[in-house]
Amino acid sequence: MLGNSSGPKDLSIVVITRNRSEQCARMCAILEGQLRQHPPLRVEIILVFDGCGRYDWVRDQQLYRTVQLPCQLGIAGARNVGLDRAGSPVVAFLDDDALPADTWLSSLLRGLAAYPHHIAFGGRVIGHDGTNLYAQLRDLVYYFEMFGSWYVNDSDTSDMPGTPYVNGGNAAYRRPALVSAGGFNRVLPADSDGEMGRRLDLRAHGVLLAGMSIRHDHPAAFHIYMERCLRSGKARALIWRGRRYREHSPLSVLRAIMRNILWNNYVRARRLSRHRARAAAVLFCQEVTHGYGYTASLLQHQQIRHLFA
Repeated sequence: MLGNSSGPKDLSIVVITRNRSEQCARMCAILEGQLRQHPPLRVEIILVFDGCGRYDWVRDQQLYRTVQLPCQLGIAGARNVGLDRAGSPVVAFLDDDALPADTWLSSLLRGLAAYPHHIAFGGRVIGHDGTNLYAQLRDLVYYFEMFGSWYVNDSDTSDMPGTPYVNGGNAAYRRPALVSAGGFNRVLPADSDGEMGRRLDLRAHGVLLAGMSIRHDHPAAFHIYMERCLRSGKARALIWRGRRYREHSPLSVLRAIMRNILWNNYVRARRLSRHRARAAAVLFCQEVTHGYGYTASLLQHQQIRHLFA
């Protein structure tokens, strides 16, 4: 059942969007097609406009629920608004410029039934097409090291329980667990999904589902990649300040950066079939930028006394 008719829902799909009318329309069209394949399913699609105007193509209020925020809250804050408006026991989140696989919805429904005691579900985020170096680095370095070879191997049709977190742009949560955790941390400039994974202990309660994948084209620009690294460093400092996970301590971060510069980045660059020297240079800049963001955030929040704790 598509639409915003009264009565309980089985699934809420929250899409945060900002000035991406064409991409969002494309993604929603894919969703609509998949929903029509499951006519008994009662679904609501909630579009949260994060400080931007509503798109012209969003006319049918029987099909979408819309929330128009007067100012930009950022991805975590806007997702919390969508969570508050959701009226079902399961809330899924999708990026507005994602391309869900044909099996996205059916895989999610399968996972909800197959793992009744799990509280978070995710899948692959595919960005590597062989031409975008920064997408390759995210896929073959970050995702590979975080989730293992399963994440970058589309041919593996098994599920992967025990995930450290589920990617915020391709995720679903059982709503009571997410609400009990207080929603996403809107203070963090990045990694709100990773921090949520720690709070919910998704190593024990999360699963990545084969088939629940999206294609998401990462920007092919050096400065955007560096901005992401800067935000990541700032987020780690804020996480350390708030909850003090050992791996985010200043000493642990410094050691990790030095290991990456002295050895790990060489190994990482070797995973690429070409442009290895360029990849190594980008990875070096990544570590420096990450460390700068971490240190600047610590100093900004007057956490000097913790530098060697």
